[in-house]
Amino acid sequence: MITHQTAMWPTSRSRWPWIGHLRSVNRRIDWIDLVKASSVLLVVFMHASNTLADLAGPSAVASFLHTFNAVVEPLRMPVFFLVSGMLAASALKRPWRSSTSRTTGMVYLYVLWMALFLGMQALFGVSVGEPVWAVLFARSGYWYLYAMALFFVIAKLLRNQPAWVVLAVALVPNVMRPFVAQFFDALTPGSLYTSMAMNLCFFLAGAYFKDIVAGIAEKATWAHTIVLGVVAVPFGVAWMTSPALIGHTYFPVSLLLVAFGISLAVQITRNGAPTWATFIGARTLPIYVWQWPVLFGVSMILPGAALAHPVAALLFPFLVTAVVGVTAVWLHGQPFTRHLFAAPGWVRHPQSVRLRAPAAATAGR
Repeated sequence: MITHQTAMWPTSRSRWPWIGHLRSVNRRIDWIDLVKASSVLLVVFMHASNTLADLAGPSAVASFLHTFNAVVEPLRMPVFFLVSGMLAASALKRPWRSSTSRTTGMVYLYVLWMALFLGMQALFGVSVGEPVWAVLFARSGYWYLYAMALFFVIAKLLRNQPAWVVLAVALVPNVMRPFVAQFFDALTPGSLYTSMAMNLCFFLAGAYFKDIVAGIAEKATWAHTIVLGVVAVPFGVAWMTSPALIGHTYFPVSLLLVAFGISLAVQITRNGAPTWATFIGARTLPIYVWQWPVLFGVSMILPGAALAHPVAALLFPFLVTAVVGVTAVWLHGQPFTRHLFAAPGWVRHPQSVRLRAPAAATAGR
């Protein structure tokens, strides 16, 4: 889940003895903060780059940004879902009523922000076709919230099944990406179900095998990181810029880039995560949901001519990413916006509300 949680691992020895006792026991895992912060900023940067292309049209800068974002695509969301699964792992063992922030709470946030965004579009006179279906079938950038609730339910329902079997089954859609995309395009045009199918395996890997992921990550060295980078980056560039391979499975590239990204994050945070990473890593949810209103507002008021100069075009996605981050963090800190980023108690614990109501009525007699 992308809301803030302290990532702590149990003090008991891992059930995979070959990993050894994790060095990060009883402390916050710094590399997860860096991964979360970097991932959400890359997501905003990608969407800001797309907005630039929509506003200013084709250009050398837009083409460069498109290539960069395409190369990062196999890393950006897969590693985000992987660490989200790791942070959700302990909740899988708790009763459903103790995990409502990941189920009904996440559904509340998804519906709320979809309603706000669709309302904002309507206010600006933008036609919103089939808004109910847009919500039901995840036809927006808020699909991550939809996926987080769905993935957690799937992981919890299947937690007593052999984890390797569940993960292997989840890998099938990823490997068969073209067929999955065709199926969902025909079934629910415009939905983001294909993106969900591609990322489910990463969430399950983090949720079911957090000890393995954390153990391997802690043992990574700079030598491992350099070797992974030398292999993963050129391989990713070649794969994601090849017309013959675009649209096919990104899984091999994702495996290498995720391994490289985590290994690099571990090395950077050996002596603690940078302050900005800890701060942003604890506030990824506000940044993720707030980006869409900001991007939509910018696209409505900024003329494309303002981005005609290459320098302005290049600075645009960086400035928008910064504005989204700063304003989202400010909004998150305001008391009056708390239910924009966290579901209220009546959503997460409706049974408590029902129990209090009769008690209050009895006390008033």
